[in-house]
Amino acid sequence: MNLKNWLLTGDPVISKLAKRHLLDEFCPDEENGYIARYLELFDEKTRKWGGGVYSPKWISTHYTMMELKYLEIDPGNHKYHQGMHTLLERMWFNQGKVTKNRHQDMCVVAMMLAMAAYGKIQDDKVFEMIDYILAHQFLDGGWNCEWESSRKPTHSSLHTTLSVLEAFYYYLKNGYTFKKKEITKAIPLGEEFLLKKRLFLSERNGGVISDQMIQFHHPERWKYDCFRALEYFQAVKYPYDDRMKPAFELLFKKLKKGHVSRGTKYNGLIHFEIESDDLSRFNTIKALKIFKFYYPERFLAYLNSEIAL
Repeated sequence: MNLKNWLLTGDPVISKLAKRHLLDEFCPDEENGYIARYLELFDEKTRKWGGGVYSPKWISTHYTMMELKYLEIDPGNHKYHQGMHTLLERMWFNQGKVTKNRHQDMCVVAMMLAMAAYGKIQDDKVFEMIDYILAHQFLDGGWNCEWESSRKPTHSSLHTTLSVLEAFYYYLKNGYTFKKKEITKAIPLGEEFLLKKRLFLSERNGGVISDQMIQFHHPERWKYDCFRALEYFQAVKYPYDDRMKPAFELLFKKLKKGHVSRGTKYNGLIHFEIESDDLSRFNTIKALKIFKFYYPERFLAYLNSEIAL
């Protein structure tokens, strides 16, 4: 089968993403396919998914909304906004001080900010989260989820840093201006932190930091991988950097057969199965988006290739 046709014959959401990002076609925001199935599970009375706010993983309001954002739900969708108000109400108060001795985890704040900015939410809590993130950038340029834990980390985390950068991307893309100057100064430092590690390699010994960082994942949950990092750099139109090369070499291998496998699944509850077989249209679209920006000729060759299913 032709790869392009394989993508276009998937779930309506997959077809939409392929048309938007690979074929540059206009696709209206429609609540069908996977998006419709998630929306049907929303409890209007409690304004929650899965009966919880951050847990149970992965059916809670927080993680369901993360998936809806990636599926590119209509940013103005009523249920999405109701869910966002639940998150802000229950997970961000006292300017982030959730207990007497602890602030909200930085990675969680970054994910919430990304979801709020995607939905163009206008709430002072959005700007409080911006202040919180900017106030706790590490000297190495990145961020760490546990910046105030008892072990006092001195280095940033790839997971948290990428989540912050993604949040800033949605924030600036959707026209927010509060602390824009400070954000545009902070972003290159965070990007450099990722690139110094060549997206997945230890600066100390050059080894792979974690095998999970060189695997495709969908849904990604909060987990970092080098392909998600490449997707971010593609989204912000970051010029090719030689330090991306190790990640691209892995990507070439992953797409050798013309499509990408589903990759690692994380234990936990799910609303319903997405992509039950080993092949992943979502991951294949992600790979092709990256190639389209950095290797356009290779992208076209892949898109029009015949694949064995």
